[in-house]
Amino acid sequence: MKKITGMALSASLAISLALPATAGAQSSFSDIGENFWAKDAINQLGESGVVTGYDNGEFRPNEDITRGQAALMLAEAMDLNTEDRPDPGFTDVDSDDDKYASIAAIADEGIITGYDDEFKSNEPLTRAQMAKVLAEAYDLSGNGESDFSDISTDYWAYDHIDALVANGIATGYEDDSYRPSETTTRAQFATFIDNSMDNDSSPDPTPEEPESNEEIVTLLDDIIAQQQELDTYTFDGTVGITMDLPVPEDLSEEEQAMMEESTNMEMGLRGAFQKDPMVMETIIEQDIPQFDETINNVSLTTEDSSYEYVTDAAFSGYPEEWQDKYIEMNYEDILGEEASTDLYDMDQQQEMVEEIYDVLLENFGTQYFELQASHEAIPDDVDYEQVLSFELSQEDLSEVMTILEEDVIPELEPIFENPEAAVPAVNALTSSFHGLDDDAETIEDVPSEADIEELLENLNLENFEMHQAINADNNIVYDVGDIEVSYSDDQGDMSFGLNYEVASSNFNEDISFEYGLPESDEDIVTYDELMEWQEEQMAEFEDIEDIENMEDIEEVDEGQTE
Repeated sequence: MKKITGMALSASLAISLALPATAGAQSSFSDIGENFWAKDAINQLGESGVVTGYDNGEFRPNEDITRGQAALMLAEAMDLNTEDRPDPGFTDVDSDDDKYASIAAIADEGIITGYDDEFKSNEPLTRAQMAKVLAEAYDLSGNGESDFSDISTDYWAYDHIDALVANGIATGYEDDSYRPSETTTRAQFATFIDNSMDNDSSPDPTPEEPESNEEIVTLLDDIIAQQQELDTYTFDGTVGITMDLPVPEDLSEEEQAMMEESTNMEMGLRGAFQKDPMVMETIIEQDIPQFDETINNVSLTTEDSSYEYVTDAAFSGYPEEWQDKYIEMNYEDILGEEASTDLYDMDQQQEMVEEIYDVLLENFGTQYFELQASHEAIPDDVDYEQVLSFELSQEDLSEVMTILEEDVIPELEPIFENPEAAVPAVNALTSSFHGLDDDAETIEDVPSEADIEELLENLNLENFEMHQAINADNNIVYDVGDIEVSYSDDQGDMSFGLNYEVASSNFNEDISFEYGLPESDEDIVTYDELMEWQEEQMAEFEDIEDIENMEDIEEVDEGQTE
């Protein structure tokens, strides 16, 4: 029977399993090698949906781009509205042609014109035509300095070619020729479009300012400032996690019952905070029905280390001699001296929190907040002045995700590049080290636009609400939240719920820690000892797996002999 290696890890793992991982968007085509000269441009346009390949996964970069394909790509790249465009009047393009809408839009914009009454969709686009198309599409102008051996200044496409050259979109050949009559390949056109999009100087539409309630903004400022000023406080509450996952048909009733118990957890949460010297103690108390056990998962955080206190070594799968010891995660050992320096500098922390808060308010405003005199989610015995509520509905989800992806995340990235932004990740290290690679670097998995679209299509937000009771000193004295989501795809239906209630008290008063920090080095299991033990466990696991594989082979051999 496998041992459980940390109840906090179980909870975080359960949350991560609530929503399925989505496959990343196609970043390359089967015939685009790593060293292909136009790989980056083709992949970038492929990820954004501007270009598509063939049914067999190929892009065919060296094939000529046709006029019809060019119209399709430009309509996508320019995000043109292809509906309700006037009939372009081309006799060789039927209204049921899959390129008709794009050709009509491009013609209506005056970007590509036809030959009398024909468009000649299947004819290749020449380099001269390509220059005219892109110059018209992106309103490019030149400087009259282009000098090619095979193009005179009175050539019909000279101004367009000059515009591409002046903007760094296209160049000529080594013999000083441009070769205007040569055809354009699919790879070349993808590169030219990518360059043109980068050079597009048309101003972005000014976004509407999100609505902001000044009373709420002021209150949020006051709450953040007050939180940063607290010397001490304690907290006590509960956290519940519920999941409904597809159950494999081959599980026994006992195994199904164990799975249900392991995916529905109610945990007690308590702890204390001290600012100087910085100590944060968090205790998660969880009943484990499968083993008829109640276990406390204890973590402590200081300015230079995090600790896991081993309350039950046998149950957690640790060596017996680790009982009642502290597993130490020293930040310098994990992150290096430079990254760990002043990791918990409170002034830096306050500055970072304020920067994050400014970004969120700038992009979301306060439209999802509401300030109330009271709320039914707050118990009657709590002493408070007002309640700040935050709620999202299914209708809000798409807008929120779009703003996060396009505006918030890019603005937050430089903030999180600072060393002090690693604090949340370091806290998680107390019970789990699987989020780091061999070089102790955080493993990133950024979802693509296609991933997010697929998620939103299958995700249903049943409930999302948080309520904070605030006292006269702007302290959050009670924090309660309830989140319920469901997800449906071709693999089945699943749901996830998170609810919590946490009361905070003893602000700036004398406090005591239930477990406290280790008193001597004898009480500590070092990071190196932990890594060595984990390697031994992996080696034993591999040995067992090898033995099982050998037994399977022997059984097959015996069966063949019989």
